[in-house]
Amino acid sequence: MTISILCDEHIPFPVIKGLRRRRIDVVVVQEIGLSSSDDELIVEQAKAEKRVIYTQDADFLRLHVRGYKHHGIFYHDQLKYSIGEAIQMVALACEIFSEKEMENKVEFL
Repeated sequence: MTISILCDEHIPFPVIKGLRRRRIDVVVVQEIGLSSSDDELIVEQAKAEKRVIYTQDADFLRLHVRGYKHHGIFYHDQLKYSIGEAIQMVALACEIFSEKEMENKVEFL
């Protein structure tokens, strides 16, 4: 099964647009009424929809370390990649990992 993604509000729109052009199922927290929501609520929504969270926010990593269950997290530092590189890295991760493999896993891109 193909990975679906829930992007937090810190992901730049050009990255989201690029992922969608690659036919990756991407939803953004702003689109589903979760803008400025608690991270726990975003994790619960992603779990309910079986989506991997794509974020540049280390708060999600803290939830993971505390044992908070999730459907997967793609993480990278916002200064590490250009927009094109970010699109490429996330798209590749979606190809490499299965939905099952990402359960409660953090993938540092």
